[in-house]
Amino acid sequence: MITAIDFGCDAIRSAFRSMENRRQISLFSERAQYTVLPNTHTHLQALADNHISYATCEDSLVVFGNQAASVRWLSKTPSAPLFTDGSVPREDAPARQILSILTRALLPAVDTVGYCFYTGPGGTAEDDNKEFLSRLIRMHGWIPIQGSPGNAVILASGSENRFTGISVIVGAESTRIAIARFGQELSSETLNVGSNWIDNELASQHEMKTWAPSGDCYLDLEAVRDWKHDPSVNLRSAGNERERTLGRLYDVVLGRIARSIREQLGSMAVDSVLAGERLSVACAGGAALINGFIPALTDRLVEHDIAGRITTLRVVEDAETCVVRGLMIQGELEQLTATRAA
Repeated sequence: MITAIDFGCDAIRSAFRSMENRRQISLFSERAQYTVLPNTHTHLQALADNHISYATCEDSLVVFGNQAASVRWLSKTPSAPLFTDGSVPREDAPARQILSILTRALLPAVDTVGYCFYTGPGGTAEDDNKEFLSRLIRMHGWIPIQGSPGNAVILASGSENRFTGISVIVGAESTRIAIARFGQELSSETLNVGSNWIDNELASQHEMKTWAPSGDCYLDLEAVRDWKHDPSVNLRSAGNERERTLGRLYDVVLGRIARSIREQLGSMAVDSVLAGERLSVACAGGAALINGFIPALTDRLVEHDIAGRITTLRVVEDAETCVVRGLMIQGELEQLTATRAA
């Protein structure tokens, strides 16, 4: 049996075939965050009235996963991430326990040998992430196999290009750029910048803040995220200073993406195989869904003198689930190859 799980800094997503109908693939997603509330009668009653599940931790109530967004009105304190700066937190015991609970909830029960293809959040402590996440998967009955997020996007969206091209995944804490040929990754790079950097800079520069009852002040990142995905906001047609700031911040990230594509195309690993072949670019991740993303990236590719190497540039369908769907495809392809070789 094959399943897939994508441990993202924004959300953790899983995919597997339904036991009742093998043609149907089930997709599940949980937010990778938690909110801590005071353990008071008022808060307990509010959670009960709204049918919100929670855990207790010392003198606090902990609401995590998708439910964390449901209690924003109960606390002005921002939700805490399960992955700190793109890495599994070493000292945050509640976060580590919540990761275990969510992994168990997102993976189906297995009573035979099962393989779970997974990707981690792509932080700087990649070895620590791999060790912890693979152990979680193994604890819940699956054999973990680490996959490539960049190659997964090509497998999930590149059939019309014979699974050959460039993938760009703009995540919360990092951005992954990869080049593949016939479904085999030739080159990749992870940039330690993503949409969270954009959101923090925008909130800081425009003083978008919220205050907790204690008087502590926080950047209102949720307000930033709600605003930038409003249909009226567009990276290439800014109507006010906040929109111009958003465009400048995106241009910084997109410039680094274009530079990485140029350097990878010129590397021996890629050039010796593709020999100047023109390629399509598939973009994924929630940050790619903002209006004007493709024209903005096109401008940066022209600026770095590599637009002539590109045939098409697009945001893939279901950009936020593309990685986990590609991991599922990779797993089933490897299982089919092993079966035929047996």
